[in-house]
Amino acid sequence: MTFERFDFYFAGPGLEDPHQYRPGGYHPVHLGDIYDNRYRVINKLGFGTYSTVWLARDLQSTSQ
Repeated sequence: MTFERFDFYFAGPGLEDPHQYRPGGYHPVHLGDIYDNRYRVINKLGFGTYSTVWLARDLQSTSQ
């Protein structure tokens, strides 16, 4: 499997290399993606050498 679509969200200067979004590399995440039928991706907070941090909303939470 190859990821040829690079329409996922990038933020700020020094963007990640989009070719690293592949099996064995970064996992492609799109705004609005839902994980485990519970967490909706809201925004990208930042990234570093070994990770990317995403803001997600817990759809099962009763608090705002």
